[in-house]
Order: sequence, then structure tokens, then C-alpha cells
Amino acid sequence: MTSANKISKQIKVLRSKMGWSQAQLADKLEVSKQSVSNWETGLKTPRMGALQKMSDLFGVSIGRITDGETNSSDLVVKTSQLMRLLSIQHQQEVYEFAKSRLSYTSPSIVTFPSKHNTTTIEVDGVLSAGVGEYLDDNSEPFSVTVPAPVPDNYDYAFKINGSSMEPYYHNGQVVFIKKVGQYRDGQTVAAIYDGCAYLKRLAVDDDGYAKLISLNPDYPNVRIDNKEGMKLLGVAFS
Repeated sequence: MTSANKISKQIKVLRSKMGWSQAQLADKLEVSKQSVSNWETGLKTPRMGALQKMSDLFGVSIGRITDGETNSSDLVVKTSQLMRLLSIQHQQEVYEFAKSRLSYTSPSIVTFPSKHNTTTIEVDGVLSAGVGEYLDDNSEPFSVTVPAPVPDNYDYAFKINGSSMEPYYHNGQVVFIKKVGQYRDGQTVAAIYDGCAYLKRLAVDDDGYAKLISLNPDYPNVRIDNKEGMKLLGVAFS
């Protein structure tokens, strides 16, 4: 089975499991119904931005959509469904067995930054991970303390204001930006639009319209109605 056929099959299967029609899925993805139909028939392949959004909607990994891979979250769902079919006694036996397996699992070691492995850098300004950070031509770079080491090949460093890109980028975090020659659908970018600076995921639909996407569903996306009015500063890589 080709990659395109795998994707078309998975989209149809996952959509059906959710009980959604093609039109309902299209509304949730903010694309046309024809786009969903083209994906499911294999005529076209969804862009990375659409794959990421479907991953969030279906609650599966992108690999599950593209290759049919099963990740740990999928196994949790399947295990929970099987547990409901067992008697209380058998559910208890499965629980005790799962608990016993914890002793074979090595604990993960997490190292948190301390004052001994931080450094001070100069950032170029603030990016909004929200509804927009107004740019003032008179604003000047300022210093912040960040975990060390820092990348040595970045072009800009910005402090994030807002929570629209959680869980990947957090309020107050410093993000490093690299200039690139070409931009792709699905990249997280620093962008200036309508006088405001944003950190968002770039999405381009099949009709050629661009959007700046918020990963946190509590925040709106930014539709780009005037492409000439948008300037991309670079791609986030931290």
C-alpha cells in the first residue's frame, strides 16, 4: 500500500470512529468538504498543518495517520475498552498485573535548570502567543536569563507573551528563530502581520489561503487576508 493510500484509509477510519461526516470534519479543520474528499480518495495528500490538526482532533499521533502506527496513547484507549468487557474480578487481576510491571520500569531522570547552568542573553523583543503583540519601533533589546547552553546559530531571540502555543511553547519562555529561504506548511514561525508580532504555526490550505494557527484551542487562529502585509522573520527551532 502506498503512503497516499495509507493516509486516505486512516483518515476515513478515524473520521468514522468519531462519527463525523466529511463535511463535519472539514468544518473542524476549516477546509472545504472537497479537500477532505480528495484526501480520503487519495487524489491529494493533506499538508503537515492539516495532519497536525487531525492528530489533535482524533487524539492520535501523526504517525498513526500517515503509517497506521499505534502509539502508547492508542494502547491506553484500547486497554480501557477491553477492561469494560471484563468482570470486576478480572479487572482487578489485570490491574494488579499492570501494577506489578512497574517494578521493571526504570524511572525517568529529569534535570531541571538551576542558577548554576543558566546564562544571560539579549533578546530582540516580544512575540505574542496570544492575540497579537503590538510592535513599537522604539522598543529596544533587553536581557533575560535562560537555561544554558543556548544555540549558537540563531538569528533572533524573542520572549513569548501568552499561552496560545502551549503545550510546546510557554508564556515567558525564550524562543530562538532562524532565517530560512523557504517556508513550509506546518512550521512554527515568527511573523509580523497588521502591525503585530506573533509566534504561530503556519498553515496553508488547498485553496492557497494562509493562517497563523494557535496550538491551544482556547485561542483563535489568525487568518491572513493580505499576504503582502505579512512578514515572516524565521522558523522557531527551540
